[in-house]
Amino acid sequence: MRRLTLVLLLLLGGTGLAASAPTEAVTFYVQLIRGTDTDTPPAPEARLIGSELGRRLRVFKWRTYWEMGRRTVVLRPGAKSRQRLSPQREVEIALLSPQDMTVSIYTAGRLSRRRRQAADTAFCIAGGEHENAESWFIVVRRDDPQLAQASVK
Repeated sequence: MRRLTLVLLLLLGGTGLAASAPTEAVTFYVQLIRGTDTDTPPAPEARLIGSELGRRLRVFKWRTYWEMGRRTVVLRPGAKSRQRLSPQREVEIALLSPQDMTVSIYTAGRLSRRRRQAADTAFCIAGGEHENAESWFIVVRRDDPQLAQASVK
């Protein structure tokens, strides 16, 4: 009987310890992208996007996609982070649990979109029109983005 009690205590105690251990942080990559029909970068810091993102954005009408900025956001479950990507655009990522997240897009300080999705396979694209017949996109992803091999200066 003592052995059974000892085994049960160890099993229950171990379960409690595992449940109280801190959960892993999750890394997200946020990119601000501009779609254009020109081969000229829209700003000096603009870089051509990588092939994986280019494949996903190909469904839109633009010939060239430029990364205007990138942020890395590391969150633990229950935390959120709001990032300003340009004077007009912000993104908020909330890691609700290890499996669930929301991505909120703000334009000129106002919520314009919110999406809830699985956190482990996160790849979210939201966009809209920009001046001069261009579009902007905010991409939130788990995989580390790669830029095109040849950077344009």
